[in-house]
Amino acid sequence: MQRGQNEFPETPAARPERMALVMGGGGARAAYQVGFLRAVARHHPHLQIPVITGVSAGAINAAHLASHPGTFAEAVDDLVALWESLTMDQVFEIDARHLTTNALRWGLQLASGGVFGKPKIRALVDTAPLRRFLGRALRAEDGAIPGISENVRSGRLKALAITTSSYTSGRSVTWVEGAQAWEWSRPQRRAQSASIGVQHVMASSAIPLFFPAIAIGEEWYGDGGIRFSAPLSPALHLGAERILAISTRFDRLAGDAEVPNHVGYPPPAQVIGSMMNSIFLDLLDQDAWRVETMNRLLRRIPRPDRGELRVVRLMTLRPSIDLGRMAQKFERGLPPVFRFLMGGLGTRETESPDILSFLLFEPGYLRLLMECGERDGEDRMNEVDALIQFDPAAEAGPE
Repeated sequence: MQRGQNEFPETPAARPERMALVMGGGGARAAYQVGFLRAVARHHPHLQIPVITGVSAGAINAAHLASHPGTFAEAVDDLVALWESLTMDQVFEIDARHLTTNALRWGLQLASGGVFGKPKIRALVDTAPLRRFLGRALRAEDGAIPGISENVRSGRLKALAITTSSYTSGRSVTWVEGAQAWEWSRPQRRAQSASIGVQHVMASSAIPLFFPAIAIGEEWYGDGGIRFSAPLSPALHLGAERILAISTRFDRLAGDAEVPNHVGYPPPAQVIGSMMNSIFLDLLDQDAWRVETMNRLLRRIPRPDRGELRVVRLMTLRPSIDLGRMAQKFERGLPPVFRFLMGGLGTRETESPDILSFLLFEPGYLRLLMECGERDGEDRMNEVDALIQFDPAAEAGPE
């Protein structure tokens, strides 16, 4: 038997239905997740993760892993190759005429008070190149991703969940493809069984205002991070007892938190970056805190009295360095007109231009993100090993 194949067959933890991978958002920052996965695959090449969830750019990585026909290591290798080949023009139209026309139309619409009627543009950029890129990368046929259903039928995948935000209803909608129908409803969020396709991935990763909304059925959807208050909930609903969650939000140490990113009145880039962090990145940390709090409470309750509630082993990985600060030196890689517009927002006036880190699909920056993720993965591999081997039956708590 090769090392890593069915890593822990003797333990209850080896039962695949117990483990989930959760990948948050962050635009280009999702390359950090790929680097971490590369480190995991090096140590566990045949790892099976039957529950995979993704939101925003994390949905791209989730859909790729869920649809790949090979081993975990092969899937990650292909994912690395995709991100290494990614360039700005494969994400959105970067020609100067297109970007300038969109910016001028928006400016005219705003300055005119809407007297010129409905806007003729739907976002700052056109993401048709990304749709074509995902179609090739996910081996999609007419938008459908057949690899997902094939892995579900074979039993390798229990479920894939991708979350979007409905601009039509204002609710978070999690689309689930799995071996059974999955439906649940909570305040301002619900789950719906679906055959997940490229449109779901495009919708989940559609950064508001920058990327256009995507039509699914009768509603229009955008980035799944909007109003998604419980990023871990899909994995919990799908029965996970072990969760590996990858955040792209740098957790500043107490000392660093006192160092300002900008002195004086904040430029628009600083304000927008803070808003994007709050919308797309902070909620995973808050949800992880709630899960750990619930775990502490459950351990005080005898197991027969817990009902359907269960202790969940959770590992949350966060970058060891500020990914926003890393983006600054790569700003010159943006298309000239786009760089001009970002400069107008004040990206050069702040030490941590987070807005850039969401949009900077520049090869040098993406490689650096993957290197950082891989390094952090190696540094915490002992925790990953412990999570994979975790036996819920041995969880401390009163009988």
